[in-house]
Amino acid sequence: MRQQAGPVAAKTTCSILLPNTFLPAITTAYASFFRLDAIGPPEYCPGLGPGAAYGDWQLHLPARHPLNLAEAGNQLYVADESSFYVYNKELHATQLLSRRDGLSDVGVAAVAFDSASAQLIIVYRSGNIDLLGPNGTVRNITDLLRKESQTAKVINQVQIYNGLAYIGTSLGVVVLDLARQEVRDTYSAIGAGGQVITSYATVVLHDTIYAATSAGVLRGRIAAGVNLLDYGSWTQELPNPAQPGQTYTQLAAYRGHVLAGSNFRGVDYLAGVGAARRWRFSPNSYGNEVLRLRASGGQLLLAFNGSPLRRFDAATGMVVDVLPLAATGRQINDVLREADGTYYVASYYNAMQRYAPGTTSAPEIILPNAPETAAAYGLLANAATNTVDVFSGGYSGDSGVQFGSRNGFYEYQGGHWTNYTATAFPSATDFPNLLDISHGTRTADGTLYLASYGNGLLEWKGPGNYRQFTAGTPGSPLRSSLDPDLSNLNYVRVTDVAADPNGPYVWVVNRHQRANVPGLFRFQPANATWKAGPANGFENLDRVTVDTYGNPWATQSRKGGNGLVAYDTTTQRAFFFNTADKLPNNLVYAVVCDRAGSIWVGTATGVASIDASAVVSAAAQNTAQPSFNVPNAQSGNGLFPTLYNETVRCIAIDGANRKWFGTPNGLWLFNDKASEALLHFTTANSPLPSNSIVDVAVNDKTGEVFVATDAGVVSYQGSASVTDGAPSCAQVWPNPVQPQFAGTVGISGVANNAQVRITDVAGHLVYSTHAAGGTVTWNLADTAGRRVRSGVYLVLTSDADGKNTCVSKVAVLSN
Repeated sequence: MRQQAGPVAAKTTCSILLPNTFLPAITTAYASFFRLDAIGPPEYCPGLGPGAAYGDWQLHLPARHPLNLAEAGNQLYVADESSFYVYNKELHATQLLSRRDGLSDVGVAAVAFDSASAQLIIVYRSGNIDLLGPNGTVRNITDLLRKESQTAKVINQVQIYNGLAYIGTSLGVVVLDLARQEVRDTYSAIGAGGQVITSYATVVLHDTIYAATSAGVLRGRIAAGVNLLDYGSWTQELPNPAQPGQTYTQLAAYRGHVLAGSNFRGVDYLAGVGAARRWRFSPNSYGNEVLRLRASGGQLLLAFNGSPLRRFDAATGMVVDVLPLAATGRQINDVLREADGTYYVASYYNAMQRYAPGTTSAPEIILPNAPETAAAYGLLANAATNTVDVFSGGYSGDSGVQFGSRNGFYEYQGGHWTNYTATAFPSATDFPNLLDISHGTRTADGTLYLASYGNGLLEWKGPGNYRQFTAGTPGSPLRSSLDPDLSNLNYVRVTDVAADPNGPYVWVVNRHQRANVPGLFRFQPANATWKAGPANGFENLDRVTVDTYGNPWATQSRKGGNGLVAYDTTTQRAFFFNTADKLPNNLVYAVVCDRAGSIWVGTATGVASIDASAVVSAAAQNTAQPSFNVPNAQSGNGLFPTLYNETVRCIAIDGANRKWFGTPNGLWLFNDKASEALLHFTTANSPLPSNSIVDVAVNDKTGEVFVATDAGVVSYQGSASVTDGAPSCAQVWPNPVQPQFAGTVGISGVANNAQVRITDVAGHLVYSTHAAGGTVTWNLADTAGRRVRSGVYLVLTSDADGKNTCVSKVAVLSN
């Protein structure tokens, strides 16, 4: 059992507003440095620091498919299909929760709250269990996680009674002792003759436990001397219905009754006293798939797939409608009722809903700000606009088959997500819902260009302000893969786009696999004109980047392709690279240009680079094409080609010219030469929802590293940014540094790659380093590794020539 300290609460994102408890530590000298007029809890201060601490993570997972609810006073915990979040009913605010908040796993399957011990029980799909205590501590229990099983573990429900949590699983009824914080028993072989059962739900009434299982509804007495591990202590109450699909999977206790819900039947309830006590069928309760029976707020609520929300009347044994199907949606996974008549409905297709007392339509939608779906195929980060875009469509890079997705794209700016989808913008005049939007680029004026693997190129300036270029568009050379058949324009496959850093051009890849027909074009937005690249060998391309000379580099499609191509626009010479030119592998996944002008590629067996100037020189002098360089890094007991045993799917360059590599086995950060591994993140040591990295991008303005996985998007607050223009020295976070802060202080906006000296106010050197791009990070330690004392510290920075100097001030508070 592991205990992890720290409350599950909102992360402080700005410390410039000081709480009263720290005022005595602020001297008169400090007051001239910081704003002390507004005293209160810390809050986010745009422009004064990142949205997360340096080295911290943020989740950007969708929350549109709620599955399970748990109420803890004013907090409502929601287990969603993709995420886990808490809703504060007083503040009407939501917060996504993850490992960064102290939790131990991802993929919450069931939650329940024990009011007696004030503990939230969180059971993950893996079988891992967290207990969130009243003081915010998280205790991790791995008994169920470690329990061996011949079949996949399935977690169904959690019910709590008298200090015990009964967890319905494919391994049986798992009994968790909340006081001892350990698994006490597992009732597994309790079917007839010791048959091993699956448990769906349990409920305790008086001294009897009822379990809905694969062997029917079973009953056992909770009493001294009764061994519930023995199948002989259990009696079958309701049979497993003979008709397929009619298994009882839901139980609830309500006003002395036990109710059991079955698919395609409805609800049976146990009523009566003594000899008259028997099971009865509620004739009004028929439904398809039973999803939830819940006693809440004085009512017994029934949720069946495709039916209105209903309640059970104990006096008549009848079921009556509460909320109409049209309002709640066809699949209610869970529901809670407040004493005042407020309903909280977990609607799978209509998101989390709140119905005020007396309201039966137009509910309030509770939805954390996040991308609309977890689909993430491509990423684009742009420092000039301070935006990050997630593209949800795509195609199989190995087969070339398109996904058929029309989920649009999602844009992150200023801590807020905007979903450009048919849901948010149903009118085609506002948003053309193109097929498989997979990649994008921005020109200097901020215009976004999107690659649709089916509907061509989209120039996007905002809702209602766009142009689409496809086969048949006047002047457009784009072709359908079904060309010359223009009757179906869902096969105009634009795989990638890249803006020319030296001019108002966009390079567009149009894959069609037709010999001697161009597949790479330079588009000029001002007059919507196109210029074709080579016709031979450029028809089956995938990803593209543009070097500092304005020349495009493109990967060959892994379906029928062979390496990498480059095109010198001045001499119009084409270059073709493969393993003969020292590429690690002819299957190339990614291509980028770094800050030193080198082209980096990610292949099926590692990475390689080449100086773009070597190609320009070879083209100008008409000499043989140069070869790639393969870096070596420490691996085990020796030096080996960097990531030689990994498929490198994506590459991003940060403000310090370091390389972020995404692989099927996690995310890597290497130094600028890719000769030293600095970080390796996986699901085991980070909040990554999956080790399968699809794309990675760095926002140079903030240093944030956005990571797309096959299970959604997260971001990591990196320590390297880029200062555009004169150094500002204005962004110090956190400032002042409070006594309990154990993270890293960051100063952004300094000269790129600046020399840094940190001194006390008397001028004594405390620490020296170099900035990573335009950001300095400091772990609050001096040159001896000791945490510095309370006081004001000066951060002195300058460029390599001693110019562009600035002085930033940091106050460190101690207890």
